[in-house]
Amino acid sequence: MIFARAVGACVAFSSVGLVGCGGDVHAGPTTTRLGGDADAAASPTACWAARLPAEVQPIRPTLSTVTACEAASVDPGSNPSNWGSDDDARALLVGRWTNCGSSSPLSALEHAGIEFGANGRWRLLDLDASAASIPKSSAVPGATGRYFALASGQLDLLDDGIEGRRRALFLRFAANMNVVRMEPGEALQRPANFARAEPSPLNGRDNPPSLTDGTCSMVGTWDVTAHEATAPAATLAFDALGNFVGGPLGTDLCASNTMYGTYSLFPGFFALTTNIGMGQCHWWYDAAYPATFDATCGSVTLVQAYDNCTGGRGYLNGQTTLTRRR
Repeated sequence: MIFARAVGACVAFSSVGLVGCGGDVHAGPTTTRLGGDADAAASPTACWAARLPAEVQPIRPTLSTVTACEAASVDPGSNPSNWGSDDDARALLVGRWTNCGSSSPLSALEHAGIEFGANGRWRLLDLDASAASIPKSSAVPGATGRYFALASGQLDLLDDGIEGRRRALFLRFAANMNVVRMEPGEALQRPANFARAEPSPLNGRDNPPSLTDGTCSMVGTWDVTAHEATAPAATLAFDALGNFVGGPLGTDLCASNTMYGTYSLFPGFFALTTNIGMGQCHWWYDAAYPATFDATCGSVTLVQAYDNCTGGRGYLNGQTTLTRRR
């Protein structure tokens, strides 16, 4: 599962700046209201945050990059013994990886490596003048996105945006888990080895999803009423880190929840990026919806664009209107 639990001050990074407890976004000396409320869910330390799964921690490398890449050149690699299901295998992949060679099936963009964050997001890495890994600018199209690492050995990479490219790779680990071999699904592309590198202490938290459409945010608590037959009555709460929880209409989400997951919001659309408890499908069946807010950011209408849990999700099927609690 792809979730992050936050602790400490009531501040977090969003795609536009620092998000405070009331849902305001602070970008230097000016403040832009993004439809937040005073609910606890507007804080990264929301009252329900402690019930989210703990952040996955990266494995530390035990070999240098040079030694690991040399060992992998004669090691065919293998899948761990628990491989073979669609369970979450992020724990084997989270962290930073350095490209062992010049070719890479990850992207046509020049890059020296990749980081897989505990929050389910990836980004390409470059090298600075001292040969240290640094993130490629998120302003470069195709340099960031989200991912699903499945216990079947499949890695799904998605670029940011509703029309972002989605591609599948297949993983094998070598050199005592110090190298991951990425084998592309496309026959014309060549596999590539990546050596495990020292992870960032931020563990990907500085590569958050987009959480605003430029005017409004989802941060806060929302109700879906029962009269909408395609969307059962529910209460949903979203935080400023990309997490959400939910339950039957009127649920005290500080005390309990029956569903949870992660989300993103871009100009024009909302996405469920992972979800548990919303229907029949597994955690990584995502969905996206064109999103239209009213003038006060107090309600939003979602119209299903795609749903990889076709007919089985239960919640947010078809057209759904969510109303913000005041």
